[in-house]
Amino acid sequence: MPIPNAEHALIAEEKIRDYLLNPSHPVGGSKAVWFASIGYTMVNWQDLANDLLQVVQTSEDFIAKLSPFGVKYEVSGALGCPGHRPGLVVSVWIVEENDPPRLVTAYPG
Repeated sequence: MPIPNAEHALIAEEKIRDYLLNPSHPVGGSKAVWFASIGYTMVNWQDLANDLLQVVQTSEDFIAKLSPFGVKYEVSGALGCPGHRPGLVVSVWIVEENDPPRLVTAYPG
């Protein structure tokens, strides 16, 4: 069973395009290099968003942790674009009171 309310999970476009896939971002830059190696760039940012949603909605491999802001879920799964090797990813989602899961970050698993 996936995380609670996974079917309602949300991803902000800026989280993908400006952070995870931006090679110039001071924190996300190294993640952008890794994501590019499995086929995701700012040009096809929507593919990464869709694939991360697929992972959170289907994966039963997760860890729940309480935080001051709500429950954080670290969800593991595989993704990758056609023609590229797949990669294992850990995506972190937060569930604040009465809100759907929201993507915090993702990184190589």
